[in-house]
Amino acid sequence: MNVDRETDFGNRFREALKSGLIRAWFQPVFRAMTGRITVAEALARWFTPEGEMLSPADFIPALERDGLIFDLDMEILRQACVLYQEFQQRGTPLRGVSVNLSRLDFKQENLFETVCATLDRYAVPHEAIKLEITEGMMLEDTETFEKIFQLFSDAGFTIWLDDFGSGYSSLNVLQNYSFDVIKFDMLFLRKLSVRGREMLASLTSMAKTLGIHTLTEGVETKEQRDFLLSIGCEALQGFLYSKPLSAEKLTELVDQNPGILESPEDAKYWNAIGRLNFVNPNPLKDFAERRRDSAGTGTYVSSYDGSIALVECGRDHFEYIYATEGYRERLRDLGFATVGGLEHALSSQRSHQYLIFHKLVMDALRTGTVHTVEYAYKDVYFRLSALSVARKEGRAMIVMRLNTFDSEREVQTAQELLNSSSALLTTYDLVVLFYPERKAAKRVFTANSMAEYDQEESFEISLRKFCTEQVDPVDQERYLQFMNFSTMEERVGESPKHFIQSLFRMRLGQGTTGWYSARLTQVPSRPEKVFMLTVQNVQANLQKWMNLIVEEYPDML
Repeated sequence: MNVDRETDFGNRFREALKSGLIRAWFQPVFRAMTGRITVAEALARWFTPEGEMLSPADFIPALERDGLIFDLDMEILRQACVLYQEFQQRGTPLRGVSVNLSRLDFKQENLFETVCATLDRYAVPHEAIKLEITEGMMLEDTETFEKIFQLFSDAGFTIWLDDFGSGYSSLNVLQNYSFDVIKFDMLFLRKLSVRGREMLASLTSMAKTLGIHTLTEGVETKEQRDFLLSIGCEALQGFLYSKPLSAEKLTELVDQNPGILESPEDAKYWNAIGRLNFVNPNPLKDFAERRRDSAGTGTYVSSYDGSIALVECGRDHFEYIYATEGYRERLRDLGFATVGGLEHALSSQRSHQYLIFHKLVMDALRTGTVHTVEYAYKDVYFRLSALSVARKEGRAMIVMRLNTFDSEREVQTAQELLNSSSALLTTYDLVVLFYPERKAAKRVFTANSMAEYDQEESFEISLRKFCTEQVDPVDQERYLQFMNFSTMEERVGESPKHFIQSLFRMRLGQGTTGWYSARLTQVPSRPEKVFMLTVQNVQANLQKWMNLIVEEYPDML
């Protein structure tokens, strides 16, 4: 039937309300990163006695015309409260339900009181109901709207701006009101043109700058989903995930998919992560500054294919949750075909990648600030930055930003390293490279006149000869233990600083014996395991203290 043409439309509607033919159906909203349900949107459905479902486009305008829309919206709110309460009682708590309010609802003097009374009737907390309002309703009676908006906000309701971008005053609305969530209109997704992509990326960036969470409705294809993920849109809704469901079907969906509902703890965790602006030219710096409540210098949209990734850290593992295509490209520059390839490399706690990655992550977690390391791997120079953005029990989320340098930068950096290498070497008295797998050694630098100990028949002979001729007899046994190849890698790997160090009395080609600091460090980015021994003379004042300590406590070393 065409309800708009019925002379007794009001009576039919009231009868439908009384008979239970006006029902709330629920379309879940999913967290983009996890695929879990965050909330469900309550949508009005009108059924005829014969079971025919009427299109909302047929009856909503008629209800607004006849002043009955308030009754519909309050009934849908009531059923949303019933659903929320039932899920709580079942032990599968739903975080919240969103309900739509009409512009005409705000003309009702008792709107706020009626909404609160309905929630109180079913013991539903205010924060569980998300109020969806469109920008058009803010333009008619701004004084009344502002008053009611503030009442809801002060009472702890979450307020969503629905169909953002469908009108012409969206920016003014954002300037005048504080919303918790912006819901992008599905029209943005109808044609994902280059201009449309840039516009949606810009709007998402703007929302994050204002501290507003983002949701896009009407998601129907994987292409749309992947794009929205790439720009950092936090929540998605549409037929790709689920069509609107009856309360019974929604319950069935939850029962068949344990863990599909997002917990309050996870919501807090992911809402913190959601503040990250994927399309900001410097997302880590921007996030860190805003977390410190520093004054921003402005956000400028760059490529939303930037090289960032989300890495979740547990007590003994790293897992890539998401990586942009730009980040994956840079991983390929480093020789990793997939993110999984890097995860595999990181699973070995003795790998070069693990040592670098672990220290960077630990520093980021410890300080809460951006930490950066520059390194060379497989002849590619790269910069890796890390920032901790959220924590929960046993887990933390780290945002990584990866940059590889172009050939010009690589050549320049290599040249600078070569130019400064002689200055670096002269700070040591001895530098030797050791190759445990083939039991070989190669002297790189010495500041004194010493024999070539790496020319003997075997490494063991070379080591013992050096120890006999250059190490004081009282420290020779301890030095041989320090240089034990069979335990060297394990000892270096277990050290928090990824090197081991000790003090020995040596001659090193000089007539007198003095105290020297010896350090063993594993050299990364090499096809085989390599350890570097650096030996450095201890300063004169420390020499005196060492002699006094050894005299008093001979067993200390």
